[in-house]
Amino acid sequence: MKLLQLLPRAGALALLAALGMAQAPQARADMMLLANTTMVTGTQSSVMSFSAPSDGYVTATLQNLNWQKPLSALSFQATSGADVLSSWSGPDASKTETFKVTAGNYFAHIVATAADEFDVGLYSLNLSFAPNAVPLPASSLLLLTGIFGLFLVSRNRRSFGF
Repeated sequence: MKLLQLLPRAGALALLAALGMAQAPQARADMMLLANTTMVTGTQSSVMSFSAPSDGYVTATLQNLNWQKPLSALSFQATSGADVLSSWSGPDASKTETFKVTAGNYFAHIVATAADEFDVGLYSLNLSFAPNAVPLPASSLLLLTGIFGLFLVSRNRRSFGF
């Protein structure tokens, strides 16, 4: 009889716990793949390789650094062996872009042209990797069941005088 009276309270508690867990963010483990600042004299191109450890997203941040004067031209291209994954260019190509990758090796191609009277400039490239969202384990249901069980046991102990 008392068990039936406790069920609405326990059900409400379990529902609140489930809603709280549903709103919890998915786990992510971002990793820096490449951080590079390069001095440019004249017009230079460079190719840097990077590896994605699994399926996920790479975020590329390219900055035209204002050292003496900003570069007059800056372009970025991310490629696999055969495909272009991301590409942009312009006089002020400071930009951040995210693109999807699978596990494997990739290449960042950069072309930069200096603009000042000394013909030098700087740019910075950062590549970070975030795996596909990692779902919370199925043990969430077990956790809710355990909380509900502890709630019932604590109620029953009191009714038996323990």
